Amino acid sequence: MERLQVLKIGGSVLTDKRAGRGELREELLREIFRRIREEVRGPLVLVHGGGSEVHRVAVEHNVSRGIGHSTPEGFVRTAIEVRRVNLRVTELMLSSGLLPFSVPASLAFRTSGGAIRSANLEPFLASLELGMTPVTCGDVVFDRELGFTVLSGDAIAVHLAIKLRAARIVHATDVDGVLVRDPDGGTRVLPAMDYETHRRTIYTEVPDATGGMATKVEEAFEAVNAGVEVVIVNGLKPERVIGALRGDRVEGTYLVKDLTSFRPRV
Repeated sequence: MERLQVLKIGGSVLTDKRAGRGELREELLREIFRRIREEVRGPLVLVHGGGSEVHRVAVEHNVSRGIGHSTPEGFVRTAIEVRRVNLRVTELMLSSGLLPFSVPASLAFRTSGGAIRSANLEPFLASLELGMTPVTCGDVVFDRELGFTVLSGDAIAVHLAIKLRAARIVHATDVDGVLVRDPDGGTRVLPAMDYETHRRTIYTEVPDATGGMATKVEEAFEAVNAGVEVVIVNGLKPERVIGALRGDRVEGTYLVKDLTSFRPRV
């Protein structure tokens, strides 16, 4: 029996910031979803980011810092934007031949100081048993210390992968993997990275509201340490996403416990 996989589609893949106020890359998403239906075997959980408009609203209202720095209205407005994006993603999945079931993170997860403290996994397990694809996303959630905060899709993907004993997390981003600077000032993609390499790496990007690539990698190593394979690929190139979900060695960055055991792509 095929083991569960978690696909995290980042907000930078989901939406094109240059196109306006959070418009989805619908053709790209349709291709990814169609190819998942045709080429990927076994159960799948999909986690997606909020995209540019959700990010804008969350930052405008300072929601991540909680009730002392934001307002319940900001929390609600961000939640509404999240629902809009999630509804359209599930509609695209259904029209592509998948059977999505939306599980709002605001109802499934509770945090304390921004970290997940409890999760209701029953909707994920029940929908998987019926052959559906559970879909959740980065969201505003209730927090025991802050009142509320933003919970990233990356943190959700790691938590679900560990709790549901997934074989793999595939992170679909808008870059080819983890980019590092060369001495000559250029950049290159690391094909593999262990935790010590991550700790020493100076990341090339500017962090966003949920931390950017450095935070993504830091969180993902929790899954690596639990035995989950993690690969970061360019989601704007669907063949890499699908290849990773098939278990092929694809271009991207693999997070590993031991670099000496990594076998590069031939």
